[in-house]
Order: sequence, then C-alpha cells, then structure tokens
Amino acid sequence: MIKQYKMTGLGSKEAELIATIGKSGRRVFSISEASELMGITNINVSKLVHRLVQKKKLQRIEKAKYLLIPPEAWKEGEYTEEGIIVASQLVSPYYLSYWTALSFYGWTEQPSRTIFVATTKIKKTVELQGMKIRFVKLNPNRFFGFEEHWVGNQKVVVAEKEKTIVDCLDQPRYCGEIVEVAKGLWNGHKELDYTKLLEYSLRIKNGAVIKRLGYLLDILEINKPKIRKELLKNKTPNFAVLDPSHKRSTGEQNKEWNLTVNVNPRNLTEWRTH
Repeated sequence: MIKQYKMTGLGSKEAELIATIGKSGRRVFSISEASELMGITNINVSKLVHRLVQKKKLQRIEKAKYLLIPPEAWKEGEYTEEGIIVASQLVSPYYLSYWTALSFYGWTEQPSRTIFVATTKIKKTVELQGMKIRFVKLNPNRFFGFEEHWVGNQKVVVAEKEKTIVDCLDQPRYCGEIVEVAKGLWNGHKELDYTKLLEYSLRIKNGAVIKRLGYLLDILEINKPKIRKELLKNKTPNFAVLDPSHKRSTGEQNKEWNLTVNVNPRNLTEWRTH
C-alpha cells in the first residue's frame, strides 16, 4: 500500500480521491477507474484530478491516465521499486526485461534512468519523476518466457532469467550494449537453466542470438559442451555482428560462430572476478 500522503492544502474530496486510489494499491489510474472507486461521475473526477495535477499531487502521463505521486517514492535517475510498479501498470500484456531484468536479478551494477518494458503493443516512452519508461514492441512469437514476482506488496511480471539473457542478446542496445550482456551472463551463470536457455535461443528465431550466445559462453569459459554443440548445429551460414550498435565493418571474423567480433574481446572479460 502507498505510504500516507500529506493532505495539507487539499479539499476534502481531493484528499478522499488520493486516499481511495492509495488504498486500492494503484500507482496509475484512469478517470473511469477513479470514478468507479469514488462512486461519482467522470466529470466530477476530472475536475478533482485537474486540481490535483495543478497541486502536483498527480501527474498526467497520457490521455485520461494519471500517476499518484508519493512524496518520497522517487529519487531522480535511480532504479526504484516504485518505478517498476508504475511501469507494470501502464500497458497489458507486458513483462519487464533487458536492463531492468538484469538489475532485478542483481546481474548488473550499471545505473540506468530507463525502465524497459516488453509488450506486443506500440506505446510511446513515458517520462516521469526523472525516469523514462520505454516500451519495446515484440512480435507475439517472441512474447514468452516471463513470470510473476512480488515487489513489496505488488506483483510484477519479469522475464525469466533465461529469457532475460536471450532478450539482451537479441537487442543489446536495451541493456547497455554487448559488454553488459556478457556481465549478465557471467553474473548469472550459476543460476541459469542452460537447457531452457538453448530452447529460448532457438525459439526466438534470430540467428544472431545463437552466435552471440555461443561466442560469449566460449570467451567467458562457461563450459557447457552439449549446449555448445546444439548451438553450433543450429547456427546459420551468414555472418552476424556481435554488437549491432558498433561499426559493422570492423573487428575480426570468428568463423566458428560466423560472427564479426566488432568490439575488443578484452572488454568482455576484463571486469570479471571469480
């Protein structure tokens, strides 16, 4: 439940709306949802909401949808539990992935001002309280591999550990480039189900994921011979790049994995501690 609000300067109905939304467990709400909870008309709720936005108790995030602002819930530019709870209430279906999932599992220390949400819908980035919530549209056949977790007293949907790695290999730009994927894979290597990791790598149907995973397992010396054999068996003949955000024409050609290694390999391991 949201912490108690300072009600100074609020009318009785304004205070009642904030208290009612808070008790419902919502961080984000629509005019119609507030109307139903309050038992008053949409028009009357709209008037209350308009005044509360002016008083900086609410923030409009999109048409007819508002964020309840807990006074001490946000720290500018920092990953917070409040942030992912808000993100979870902005679109359906969804799951948290990429950098956000790496951070959720404790596999990266790299700070980010952005929360990444995978969804099957097109949705614009939402900016609020010093943070961005970015929505990554996935084709329905790639929208799998997620599970519920408790954050405080709220449930949120997060990519499974194996799908986190696969999503990051698919789109390294959403997790701080390929070096952060390597860190995530290493930091999580004792927690991963490698059979599931292989299954998800094949299921996403992006040949570059297979090549990047195989190469990173090799360079990180994560010895999984059966998984390696299956990855090699399923690699496609064309060359992919290790990091799509770097120049594609630079770097050595790894012919075993059909991969252009367009980042310095030392960058993928120099941070590692055993």
